[in-house]
Amino acid sequence: MAPSGAWLYGERGLAAADRPVLMIAATQDEFIRYLIETRFIFEHLGAPELTMISFVDKDHMRALDPEQSKRIKHFAVAYFGYHLQGREDYMEFFSQDFVSQFADLAWGIYTGE
Repeated sequence: MAPSGAWLYGERGLAAADRPVLMIAATQDEFIRYLIETRFIFEHLGAPELTMISFVDKDHMRALDPEQSKRIKHFAVAYFGYHLQGREDYMEFFSQDFVSQFADLAWGIYTGE
Protein backbone atom coordinates (compact mmCIF):
# COMPACT_ATOMS: atom_id res chain seq x y z
CA MET A 1 0.00 0.00 0.00
CA ALA A 2 1.30 3.41 -0.94
CA PRO A 3 4.62 2.06 -2.21
CA SER A 4 7.57 4.20 -1.25
CA GLY A 5 11.18 3.77 -0.18
CA ALA A 6 12.77 3.48 -3.60
CA TRP A 7 15.60 5.72 -2.36
CA LEU A 8 16.24 3.28 0.48
CA TYR A 9 16.49 0.11 -1.60
CA GLY A 10 17.59 1.38 -5.00
CA GLU A 11 17.45 -0.71 -8.16
CA ARG A 12 19.64 -3.47 -6.75
CA GLY A 13 17.64 -3.85 -3.55
CA LEU A 14 14.30 -3.86 -5.37
CA ALA A 15 15.59 -6.41 -7.87
CA ALA A 16 16.41 -8.76 -4.98
CA ALA A 17 12.71 -9.21 -4.10
CA ASP A 18 12.07 -12.94 -4.39
CA ARG A 19 8.45 -13.29 -3.26
CA PRO A 20 5.15 -12.43 -4.95
CA VAL A 21 4.16 -8.80 -4.38
CA LEU A 22 0.82 -7.00 -4.37
CA MET A 23 1.13 -3.25 -4.76
CA ILE A 24 -1.89 -1.02 -4.16
CA ALA A 25 -1.34 2.63 -5.03
CA ALA A 26 -3.36 5.82 -5.41
CA THR A 27 -2.68 7.90 -8.51
CA GLN A 28 -3.24 11.18 -6.65
CA ASP A 29 -1.27 10.32 -3.50
CA GLU A 30 -0.15 13.62 -2.01
CA PHE A 31 2.76 12.04 -0.14
CA ILE A 32 4.20 9.62 -2.70
CA ARG A 33 4.85 10.70 -6.27
CA TYR A 34 2.96 8.04 -8.18
CA LEU A 35 4.56 8.41 -11.62
CA ILE A 36 8.03 8.76 -10.14
CA GLU A 37 8.46 6.67 -6.99
CA THR A 38 5.63 4.16 -7.36
CA ARG A 39 6.48 3.58 -10.99
CA PHE A 40 10.20 3.15 -10.18
CA ILE A 41 9.42 0.50 -7.57
CA PHE A 42 7.00 -1.30 -9.90
CA GLU A 43 9.48 -1.33 -12.78
CA HIS A 44 12.44 -2.52 -10.68
CA LEU A 45 10.98 -5.12 -8.34
CA GLY A 46 12.45 -8.52 -9.06
CA ALA A 47 9.42 -10.33 -7.66
CA PRO A 48 8.59 -13.56 -9.49
CA GLU A 49 4.96 -12.43 -9.57
CA LEU A 50 4.05 -8.76 -9.36
CA THR A 51 0.49 -7.46 -9.16
CA MET A 52 -0.25 -3.76 -9.05
CA ILE A 53 -3.69 -2.23 -8.71
CA SER A 54 -3.95 1.53 -9.08
CA PHE A 55 -6.80 3.47 -7.52
CA VAL A 56 -7.42 6.17 -10.13
CA ASP A 57 -7.91 9.73 -8.84
CA LYS A 58 -7.70 8.58 -5.20
CA ASP A 59 -5.39 10.10 -2.60
CA HIS A 60 -3.24 8.75 0.19
CA MET A 61 -6.05 8.68 2.74
CA ARG A 62 -8.41 6.54 0.63
CA ALA A 63 -8.34 3.86 3.34
CA LEU A 64 -10.42 6.18 5.55
CA ASP A 65 -13.25 6.06 3.02
CA PRO A 66 -15.40 3.03 3.94
CA GLU A 67 -16.05 2.05 0.32
CA GLN A 68 -12.38 2.30 -0.64
CA SER A 69 -11.40 0.42 2.50
CA LYS A 70 -13.70 -2.45 1.46
CA ARG A 71 -12.02 -2.59 -1.93
CA ILE A 72 -8.54 -2.65 -0.41
CA LYS A 73 -9.60 -5.45 1.93
CA HIS A 74 -11.11 -7.34 -1.01
CA PHE A 75 -7.81 -7.35 -2.88
CA ALA A 76 -5.77 -8.21 0.21
CA VAL A 77 -8.00 -11.16 1.11
CA ALA A 78 -8.03 -12.47 -2.45
CA TYR A 79 -4.28 -12.08 -2.92
CA PHE A 80 -3.20 -13.58 0.38
CA GLY A 81 -5.87 -16.27 0.22
CA TYR A 82 -4.40 -17.33 -3.10
CA HIS A 83 -0.74 -17.08 -2.14
CA LEU A 84 -0.81 -18.16 1.51
CA GLN A 85 -3.77 -20.51 1.65
CA GLY A 86 -3.54 -21.94 -1.84
CA ARG A 87 -7.08 -20.86 -2.74
CA GLU A 88 -6.85 -21.10 -6.53
CA ASP A 89 -10.44 -19.84 -6.80
CA TYR A 90 -9.38 -16.47 -5.32
CA MET A 91 -7.04 -15.64 -8.21
CA GLU A 92 -9.81 -14.26 -10.40
CA PHE A 93 -10.68 -11.65 -7.73
CA PHE A 94 -7.39 -9.78 -8.15
CA SER A 95 -6.90 -10.48 -11.87
CA GLN A 96 -6.53 -7.97 -14.67
CA ASP A 97 -9.95 -8.99 -16.00
CA PHE A 98 -11.56 -8.33 -12.62
CA VAL A 99 -9.82 -4.97 -12.13
CA SER A 100 -10.71 -3.81 -15.64
CA GLN A 101 -14.42 -3.95 -14.77
CA PHE A 102 -14.05 -0.78 -12.69
CA ALA A 103 -13.48 2.66 -14.23
CA ASP A 104 -11.66 3.92 -11.13
CA LEU A 105 -9.15 1.06 -10.98
CA ALA A 106 -6.24 0.31 -13.28
CA TRP A 107 -4.01 -2.70 -13.73
CA GLY A 108 -0.39 -1.72 -13.29
CA ILE A 109 0.76 1.87 -13.76
CA TYR A 110 -2.02 4.24 -14.75
CA THR A 111 -0.94 6.90 -17.22
CA GLY A 112 -4.30 8.53 -17.80
CA GLU A 113 -5.40 6.39 -20.71
